[in-house]
Amino acid sequence: MKLNFVKLSPAKNTTVLITDYVDPVFYQEIARVVMRYEYLGAEQVGFIVPPRNKNSRLRLEMSGSEFCGNAVLSAAALGIYKGLCREDHFCIESSGTALPLSCEVIVRAKNLSRMKAEMPKPDKMEQLKIDTGEKEIPGCLVQLPGISHFVTNCDLPRESYDQVMEILQSKSDAKALGIISYRELGGEKYEIFPFVFVRDSGSKVFEQACGSGSLSLGAYLHATEGKSILEVQQPGGTITVETGVKDYLTADVFFTCEGLVDIAENR
Repeated sequence: MKLNFVKLSPAKNTTVLITDYVDPVFYQEIARVVMRYEYLGAEQVGFIVPPRNKNSRLRLEMSGSEFCGNAVLSAAALGIYKGLCREDHFCIESSGTALPLSCEVIVRAKNLSRMKAEMPKPDKMEQLKIDTGEKEIPGCLVQLPGISHFVTNCDLPRESYDQVMEILQSKSDAKALGIISYRELGGEKYEIFPFVFVRDSGSKVFEQACGSGSLSLGAYLHATEGKSILEVQQPGGTITVETGVKDYLTADVFFTCEGLVDIAENR
């Protein structure tokens, strides 16, 4: 099976978008192959399909039907790149959320777009303690449509993330889960180290950047400290989060390559 793709990099959270139609039953199998080192080495995979709403320009479907903020930014940038979205303001759709999301292109360049996109509001936020047997880790479970993130200011050793994620899976049936360990850098700047699990595909990744994780941190700090604009630094770059009546993410999205990926049988 040969499929057209575009690989994008929002804050180095490498995202492959498949632009040919694929039966959704194959999404997870294709994503597992595309994410492999010998293929495209992506951190996540989405599929571009026609929108359901006549006012939307395109629809993004993630391989696990989850919501992904950076993939939304990538899909919006793809719309500009492919000429599907000729205006500076437009709407797209995404798995994991029912409503169209408004998007804005701030910078247009040959292989770069600075994109701003509306994000869904959290469905719920609840205080949660994860007991590993050695210690309790206090935090907040921010439940977004299609993904939930455990936000904590505890400094977690890298080797502890798998255990914390296993416990988290027993406490939430979300399609995707993240662990967002953060620290304040001063002013409105924060740093996170995102770790994301997608239930249907079984993938666990220390991501270079996480849009929905950044959003979850912004929502949590807006609710607890009244903060409305954050610069969230992560291993791959910086994402700006705005929270208020509506919530937004802004980041640079680079186009790294495009072409055909050959999904061999029995891989």
